[in-house]
Amino acid sequence: MPYETILVEVADGVATVTLNRPRQMNSFNRVMAQEFRQLWESVREDPEIRAIVLRSAGGRAFSTGVDVKEGWRAPGAREMPFEMDDPGEWLGPKSNKVWKPMIVAVSGMAAGGAFYWLNEADIIICSEDATFFDPHVTFGMVSAVEPVGAMARIPLSEIQRMVLLGNHERISAQTALRISLVTEITSSDDLWARAAELAGLIADKHPVAIQGTVRAIWESQGVPRTIAVANALKYTQIGNPISTAAIDRSSMTTPDWSLR
Repeated sequence: MPYETILVEVADGVATVTLNRPRQMNSFNRVMAQEFRQLWESVREDPEIRAIVLRSAGGRAFSTGVDVKEGWRAPGAREMPFEMDDPGEWLGPKSNKVWKPMIVAVSGMAAGGAFYWLNEADIIICSEDATFFDPHVTFGMVSAVEPVGAMARIPLSEIQRMVLLGNHERISAQTALRISLVTEITSSDDLWARAAELAGLIADKHPVAIQGTVRAIWESQGVPRTIAVANALKYTQIGNPISTAAIDRSSMTTPDWSLR
């Protein structure tokens, strides 16, 4: 289906999604939030899609979060605090029960609400020019949803430094690699191709094995470790009879591999 704020292309098992509001720093408004909710429903139901790449149209930013001029709520929406939705419930795949892995390719600035996507990514790579920061406190706003969501990925001390310094400091690509926010740095020219390559390697694997793995890992984060370990076997008991039946291990050859 056609979208207004994003571009979507599906090929070889991979859905490539491009944030397409470069003049607005690829920030999200209500239309984009609605389109992501529709997108995730479509991705979840489409068996031809086995992996996702999220990237952004050219410009200075991967995304600067919410569009501060337009906002993302409907015009005239009530502002009662306990009636407000979190835009992450619309933007992120895991929040929409999509267990197909998502690779995020970051170039330029990733700020504030951009972490809604980063926090639900399975793999994040970035170009050499990427920077990450959270400006909320600079503008007198509490920073809570984005940093709390990042706690599964970034050490607490690094999160605190990022959110408390606000606009006064940005995380470079090299620092992002050091603190495990990203797993790889590429040149700007190679970023999209590398994301597509990683997604293709994942999409070639059995979807039940991949989705079961993604779901097991993500759902384990919401429970104490002893319960997560006790539950882990159930995912293999459900998924393995399906995925292993489709693979003849005796005829498999060792694939070409790379060292990271």
